[in-house]
Amino acid sequence: MSLPRSWLIHCCFTAALLGQALTASLALAGQTAVRYTAITGVSVIPMDAPRVLNDQTVLIADDRIVALGDAGTVTVPSDARRIEGTGRYLMPGLADMHAHIYGISDEGQEASSTAMAREQLLVYAATGVTLLRDAAGSPGHFQHRARVRSGEWIGPDLFVASPIFEGERNVWDFTVKVTDPAAVEPMVTGYADEGYWGLKIYHTVSPAVFDAIMAAARQHDMPVMGHVPFDIGIDATLASGITSIEHLRGYDFDGVPVDSLWADGGRSRERFSSWNRMTPQRRDELVAKTVAAGVWNTPTLAVNRLLFDPAARAAVSEHPRFDRLLPALQQEMQGMAGLDAIFPPESRDALREAYPAMLDFIKALSEAGGGLLVGTDSVIPGYVPGFTVIDEIQSFGEAGLSSFKALEAATSAPARYLGVADDRGTVAVGKRADLILLDANPLEDLSALWDLEGVFLAGRWHSFAELEAALDAQREPAQ
Repeated sequence: MSLPRSWLIHCCFTAALLGQALTASLALAGQTAVRYTAITGVSVIPMDAPRVLNDQTVLIADDRIVALGDAGTVTVPSDARRIEGTGRYLMPGLADMHAHIYGISDEGQEASSTAMAREQLLVYAATGVTLLRDAAGSPGHFQHRARVRSGEWIGPDLFVASPIFEGERNVWDFTVKVTDPAAVEPMVTGYADEGYWGLKIYHTVSPAVFDAIMAAARQHDMPVMGHVPFDIGIDATLASGITSIEHLRGYDFDGVPVDSLWADGGRSRERFSSWNRMTPQRRDELVAKTVAAGVWNTPTLAVNRLLFDPAARAAVSEHPRFDRLLPALQQEMQGMAGLDAIFPPESRDALREAYPAMLDFIKALSEAGGGLLVGTDSVIPGYVPGFTVIDEIQSFGEAGLSSFKALEAATSAPARYLGVADDRGTVAVGKRADLILLDANPLEDLSALWDLEGVFLAGRWHSFAELEAALDAQREPAQ
């Protein structure tokens, strides 16, 4: 991972409880609106093709792009805010399609959870992320989204999946344990009525509950995302109507006996070594089935990498400004001991050995026309929201994808997957102004994503300096 000025934000990551005066000042800053904003002389990367439109003027009114054309062909209102774009690059904002934002949790923790969520969303915005799919929703996430949309908070727009469905042998206490198929439809009806975007499943659900979830999802026209259940397997899951598979689950235990998976929760060397036992013929078969079924994949490569890469861990906790983080977040970032306890050394070795095969699988999926989405699983131990998005994009480049295809997985592809491609994901007249302004061309070098000049969030302009100031303002009360 490159370490340019983006680390100034990285190390300002804190979740201080703010006073009313600071809340009011940041709300005012977020709500300040200039009806017209013009970016002049800018190079536009529209992300509809691997191309650059040079010397453009882009005019934004409220939250929409209303004009885009060669310099001198676009009339800029006299009262428009002007942003100099010469030598800079304008492109769609980035997406994290597997995020975990703090919800409003147990009684007595509302204030701290809200502050943590606010901090996460601000750090995402300060890294150029304008859209999130939260993969384990709660009612609190709708409150967070409302605060962002009103301008009270600075952050990406949220698409909220349901609470996670688990089965008898559930992994997490905060998930919804469902063992009776008859209980599924009323739950899904409730989630649909509450406004959840889709449903999230885990590998512990039983075949009967899985079938009930898929049936209810079809009835309510709700997408299903998540893990491949151990008792179902990858082939049947691909044929089920699931819309996205997370972490390459299912592919990564293909051919492993189900009893072996349940014996240790699927964390054995046998499970992860399956990547290197997969024949080219079987890989091509799974790729073809995935593409034919229209199933998207969110690989979250960084999740696996952190388990076996000591340098990735050290980059977080050994940074000289790490001690300026809120203690609770330092603990979150350093919580690898818990993961190490359930992933033994031989399993982490197997992940390291299998990593090239994962990259090959992603490249094969891309070349076959399979849908790929950038996601991070932040915030799990070691992952700072936002920064891991850029790491993941660069990992797609490491897999052999072109810079355009890697960027597509974080811009136009998420919009297509979510069904909002007519509204966002590319730079075009009529589209929502969720945009980032960069100092270099990421089509030439993906590390240019670190050189952020500023972000448009639904048309609101936030310069890099302003975002840094907002982070500093949140940090100071904690000190």
